[in-house]
Parts: sequence; C-alpha cells; structure tokens
Amino acid sequence: MTEGSLARRYSKALFQLARETGQEEAVGAEVEQFHADYSSSDLQPVLTNPAFPVETRKQIFAQVARSEQLSSLTVRFLSMLLERDRLGHLPGIVSCYRRLLNDAKGRVDAKVVSATTLDAAMVERVRGQLQAISGKQVILQQVVEADLLGGLQVELEGKIYDGSLRTQLEKMKQRITRGY
Repeated sequence: MTEGSLARRYSKALFQLARETGQEEAVGAEVEQFHADYSSSDLQPVLTNPAFPVETRKQIFAQVARSEQLSSLTVRFLSMLLERDRLGHLPGIVSCYRRLLNDAKGRVDAKVVSATTLDAAMVERVRGQLQAISGKQVILQQVVEADLLGGLQVELEGKIYDGSLRTQLEKMKQRITRGY
C-alpha cells in the first residue's frame, strides 16, 4: 500500500503521542484492529457517508470504540480522522505507523513466498538468514503460491530476493535463446 504524505504526518504524530505515554505497541495494535474491523464490515460506508451528519457518525464510532475497548488516545485520534474526513487514509496510516514502530523497536517485516507451507525448522533458518542480512529482528509473514513451482521469494526492506524455480527456469530460457 502506498502512503501519502498526509498518512505519514498523521502516523508520525500518533506515534510521538503514543511514545510519550509509553503506549506505542498498544496504540498500534488498537489502530490495526480498528482498521481490520472497519474495512471488513459495514462500518466503512456508514462512517464515511456524508449523508449522515458528523454527530451521528461520531456517536456510531463512540459505540464501536467502547465495544473494542480502545484507549483514549486511539479514540481521540480516530475521532479526529472522522471529523476531518480522513478515514480513507487509514490504510496508509496503519502501514506507516507499523514501520515507525518496527524501526523504533529494531524490527523489520519480511515476506516469504513459497510453493508449499514451510516447516518450522525452515522458517527459523530463513528468519536467521534475514536477521543476519538486516541486523534487525525479523517479523516473518509466510505466503503460499502454488504456481511458484519451488524455491522461495523473499521481500525484505523493499528488496526482493527471488530464488524461485520459475525465475531460474526463465533465466535459463533467456540464456539458451541468447546462445550461451
């Protein structure tokens, strides 16, 4: 997901406020959970619909915030986004906030794509190699794509390491067509 400058500014401000109170992990988790609930339900069209008065939308949001037991900082932040019609920037805010939090905690997100589910030993081996490359604790996300045939594709800090069988076969095909 691409983040706009607006999403970066909002996420930096939220992160600084959360850090001042020592709640950066909790606030990040709350905003991510709200985003997941918000984007996978009927809540999104209701809270962004200008046909409903802002006060009505704020009351609906307050009920959701109570049911999710959000902290006061998270409630104030999300209320401000609602009032300013900025909830559409929530995916970018969540992404940028996660990156800020990971940077502050010395972590990095990585994605490993394989043809089949990797066993625990292989996951730990890959995690160890990625930690050696990045120098940070690696939070590994596994994705299975059957059309990969074999091998791995790894995305780490914006770089893609492609050791998939499909790519190797394609490179071999190119070398053969070039004559060497």
